[in-house]
Amino acid sequence: MGSKRKPFIISKAISEAVLRSGEENDWSAFQVIEIWTLASIHLTEEVTGALFEEVLARSGSAALFRRRNYKVTGCDVLRINLPPVHACNPIHILSEKARRLIKENWPLMDSPGAECQWHEFSDSLLMVLIKRKVVSNRLKGKKLEQDLGL
Repeated sequence: MGSKRKPFIISKAISEAVLRSGEENDWSAFQVIEIWTLASIHLTEEVTGALFEEVLARSGSAALFRRRNYKVTGCDVLRINLPPVHACNPIHILSEKARRLIKENWPLMDSPGAECQWHEFSDSLLMVLIKRKVVSNRLKGKKLEQDLGL
């Protein structure tokens, strides 16, 4: 990573990166927002934090920041809002995990062959939600299409 200056990551930037990465992986913003909303309702902070730790522990986490798709302007708004009744705030949890990763490991070193994308966090949430049977058939079908390469 060329710069020695640590980026400061805010929740709004994390949510935009998650949405942009989802769109790059052929998921609509609506579908990504639905996954994160369901996660905020059905998953605890402990479960969500453990999922995100697992993704961040993969050897390609430097790629998350290399693409710089986490940057936002003052005009951007937080598009992944919490429902009135929620068990956790996944975007806030991911923001805290990303800040800790940067603080402890900056500059992040690239690992050959390992690429990590922001969409992997949505994907890990979706897999747990599918196992808990709280996902719509539409999202299950989309995941199946993606896994089959359709």
